[in-house]
Amino acid sequence: MSREAIDNLTLDLEEMRKLAASAQRSRVQQMLAIDVRKLETDIQRQRDLLAAQASSEQSVTRPVQQTPVSAPGDIRRYQVELKEYAWDQSDKFIKIFVTVNGVQQVPEDNVNVEFTENSFQLVISDLNNKDYIFVVNHLLNRIDVEKSYRRVKSDMVAIYLAKQGPAKWAHLTVTAKRLQDLKDERLSGTKKVSNDGDPSAGLMNIMQQLYETGDPETKRMINKAWHESQTKQKAPTLE
Repeated sequence: MSREAIDNLTLDLEEMRKLAASAQRSRVQQMLAIDVRKLETDIQRQRDLLAAQASSEQSVTRPVQQTPVSAPGDIRRYQVELKEYAWDQSDKFIKIFVTVNGVQQVPEDNVNVEFTENSFQLVISDLNNKDYIFVVNHLLNRIDVEKSYRRVKSDMVAIYLAKQGPAKWAHLTVTAKRLQDLKDERLSGTKKVSNDGDPSAGLMNIMQQLYETGDPETKRMINKAWHESQTKQKAPTLE
């Protein structure tokens, strides 16, 4: 995305903030607040991407030890955030499958996964002049970092998160569990009604808090849940 596009997003954000400030109803304020946070996140992500592109251009054109120097010319590597994945589990591992076309063509050293006890980050460097990144934070349970590993397959990276115990994971992340609990609570009718009489205000407050502190995967999940909620709410009102 160009700087001009980021400037346009910034103008959208300013107008959205004005609308949020002038809104009177609590529910409308909450909806606009979530949209404002989403725009802020999008703008920051695009700025980070531009900075990463500039950094990549410098690193690619810099000679690397024991590597032939490339022919003169500007080479750009763009950063791509991976979004699609599937997961499964056994007694010992949580298995994450991330589809990346042509990943088997890059050197093994270009596919790296950094593990912590409650997160992991996949980085695939210089695949068709692009760097691919996939991050998941706030795993449901802690993992064994030393026993976790990854395998490169045809058009796929398989990531194996070693469990610290044999317990079955109902969700991949803490955020996914919270969202499911909120949905179950809402369906069961046990959720308390907020002070202004709006039964969805409490849920929106929690979703907004999760969105503000969440990683990209968390934000995708909340956006999906938000759109599903809005679709369900609008359907009964159609004449």
